Amino acid sequence: MKTLIMNCYFSIGCDAAVVLNFHRNREENPALFKNRILNKAWYLGYGTKDVFESKCHKLNERIAIELDGKAIELPELEGIVLLNISSWSSGCNLWAGSGLEELPGEQSLSDGLIEVCGLYSSLHVGRLQVGLADPCRLGQAKTCQDCGQVRFVPAQCDGEPWDQSPCIISVSAHSPALIMRREEEVS
Repeated sequence: MKTLIMNCYFSIGCDAAVVLNFHRNREENPALFKNRILNKAWYLGYGTKDVFESKCHKLNERIAIELDGKAIELPELEGIVLLNISSWSSGCNLWAGSGLEELPGEQSLSDGLIEVCGLYSSLHVGRLQVGLADPCRLGQAKTCQDCGQVRFVPAQCDGEPWDQSPCIISVSAHSPALIMRREEEVS
């Protein structure tokens, strides 16, 4: 059994596939990945490639998710994201979404709950980042278990990607840390 510490987020599927492609190519050609703006373009390219390849198509048929020991019904998804903070994928507030629909529960850094969201595709990820889509909110829980993979699937923990072999993944609060956050400016 391998244990990882997740500080911010864990994901499997389409977004992890994009990060894994970026990571592998950066290791092979580090000179091509020295500029922040160019790196964003690389991510866009790998995300666009994934839209057409859809390597994680129907991920929902290959995995099962349990929140606090209860199995949940998954819609057709290409990715699952477990959040411990409100910022994901370059600052996107995935749980809040566009703000046009009612939230199933408030997100808090100190509630001990993990927010679980689904991603429909890499195109959905891009739309989320610019506020043109809402996430598929699957729920909040103190523990989350993912099981039932039948083949390798891209995964990432806090931006560090790998190809995950079939396994059972359990996520729960480990040891809470005090986090400082700037108060929003009041106008």
